[in-house]
Amino acid sequence: MSTVLALESLQNEISFMAQHSINEGRENLNDLEIEHLIKMTNDVLLRIKQQTQEMYN
Repeated sequence: MSTVLALESLQNEISFMAQHSINEGRENLNDLEIEHLIKMTNDVLLRIKQQTQEMYN
């Protein structure tokens, strides 16, 4: 998966979770949602780091 697609997927997930939270009348994400987004963000950052390292090797 390219970096752009990974970033787009992360953006879509954040938007979905935010809308879901609003629809449920919540102002904040719950702990599981936050954990999920942190994991997704970490995965995207690792992907970017790997691609950057490949470019300079």
